[in-house]
Amino acid sequence: MRPPRVVHLTTTDISLALLLGPQLRAFAREGYEVIGCSAPGGYVEQLTASGIGHEPLRHSTRSSDLLADLRTFAELCSVMRRLRPDILHTHNPKPGVLGRIAGRLCGVPVVVNTVHGLYAQRSDPLQRRAAVYAAERLAATCSDAELVQNPEDLATLARLGVPAGKLVLLGNGVDLGRFSPEAVGSGTRAAVRAELGLSEDELVVGVVSRLVWEKGFREVFAAAGRWASSGLPITLVVAGPPDPSKSDGLDEATIAEQAARGIRFLGERADIERLYPALDLYVLASYREGFPRSAMEAAAMGLPVVASDIRGCREVVEHGVTGLLVPPGDAEALAEAELRLAGSPDERAAMAAAAIAKARRDFDQQRVIDTTLGVYRRLLGRRQAVSLGGGGELELRRARRGDAEALARLHRAHIDSGFLASLGQGFLTALYRRISAAPGSFALVASTEELPVAGFVAGTVDTGALYRSFLLRDGLRAAALALPQLLRRPRRALETLRYGTSAPSASEELPRAELLSLAVDPRARGRGVGEALVRAFAEELAVLGAPASRVVVAAGNKEALRLYRRCGYRPAASLEVHAGARSEVLVLP
Repeated sequence: MRPPRVVHLTTTDISLALLLGPQLRAFAREGYEVIGCSAPGGYVEQLTASGIGHEPLRHSTRSSDLLADLRTFAELCSVMRRLRPDILHTHNPKPGVLGRIAGRLCGVPVVVNTVHGLYAQRSDPLQRRAAVYAAERLAATCSDAELVQNPEDLATLARLGVPAGKLVLLGNGVDLGRFSPEAVGSGTRAAVRAELGLSEDELVVGVVSRLVWEKGFREVFAAAGRWASSGLPITLVVAGPPDPSKSDGLDEATIAEQAARGIRFLGERADIERLYPALDLYVLASYREGFPRSAMEAAAMGLPVVASDIRGCREVVEHGVTGLLVPPGDAEALAEAELRLAGSPDERAAMAAAAIAKARRDFDQQRVIDTTLGVYRRLLGRRQAVSLGGGGELELRRARRGDAEALARLHRAHIDSGFLASLGQGFLTALYRRISAAPGSFALVASTEELPVAGFVAGTVDTGALYRSFLLRDGLRAAALALPQLLRRPRRALETLRYGTSAPSASEELPRAELLSLAVDPRARGRGVGEALVRAFAEELAVLGAPASRVVVAAGNKEALRLYRRCGYRPAASLEVHAGARSEVLVLP
């Protein structure tokens, strides 16, 4: 059996190589087949050289281009169907939304998203917040886990209704083996300053960032203009590449103008850990951050940080202890904070020591890697390697849309007493396709070495929502496929429809989530397949935020009632869906 295949989706390859590179290599060392998926660029060779595969998305772009986004979505669906990954892990705002939806539509068994920073903040206009939050909430229905870097974003997603079982506080981190004063050596500061033509008497303020205005460069440049009146020999150095793909990228004329004022632009540096020791103070004046990596790196290297008082920066900088926080967009406040620390070497030294201590306590990327691997194992584990009675193993996985026909056949053959089975293969295939695609609904397929579909279980977090989705999207076609039976037994059809769109009993407080169907191939019976499916179903619902569920069983089906009781279900009510046919309602927990 091949190792689990995980695809990490970003907009550009620079994110895969520089931001996620250490994590991707760690996942590969743990035995995963790791593939990056993004727009192709100059970092693909770096990825492949480190053993990470790459799948290009030719239409992926950071810019606002609806046509390109639609083409990217179609291209992404094609890649998912071809690669058939076990895990799709999405990053960044746009691929996070497109990827989660594509992953679920294409039947990827596990879809994970990292929220590096919601692309809206409380200070943004209502229209922007509404659009961003609506897109995130929709996309979150298609994921199995949301790994959230920032605790403020975690609280926002919880308020938006993302199930608590999906939310994982991930945090963020850097390689503390690379970013530490001990790692670079005591002579690095003097050597780098000599390379840059900086004297030891100069107080050097640094920025490490892509050259885009959103990083607060207007305020950084304006604050630098106020330093002259202080009489202190302060120099500003900026390390980072231009980003012409962004509409707010700094143009060449602006860079040349600021360079003429004495600001040093160093370009992109692969040895950024050598630059930090040459600095005395680090600045991040961004308007928007998730959990800024450069500020963590600077803190780990022992630099006080002056940063905007925004989400993300607040998690890195402890005001007055490891640095200073200033209002975003306030050049005067930024200049005052910089000058305060520039003129106080003792305060800088105290903040530097506190910054190193905080980084070692809070910013270790190994914790991020371990948390992510734990999520992978948890989500894959409930779909794989279940030991069967009498020997052998059972593999459990999420059903894909392409499985619908096989599930319908198994349903018709082995749940033949119900009304739905009488509606025919075409109707049931349409129903199971909808269950596999609808948010909050799913089927789990059990496979053995001999039987690709040894059994399945299907269910939903909300039966009414599933039925309404099925009627709206598939109703006409499904009704046409089952028309003879519907005309022959219209009352049964109406009773079934009424059940699906309402609770089994208005007088009972029953869960909305429901196990809808369970079938096991006769050749696999007596080996624990049904029990494994029911227990896996309950775990899946819990992850989706529905720890309680119901199942309706014909009163005469003693074998099924015993099975559900073994799995923890208990009797809760009785009902008659069809006149004269009594059923038992069992609930878990």
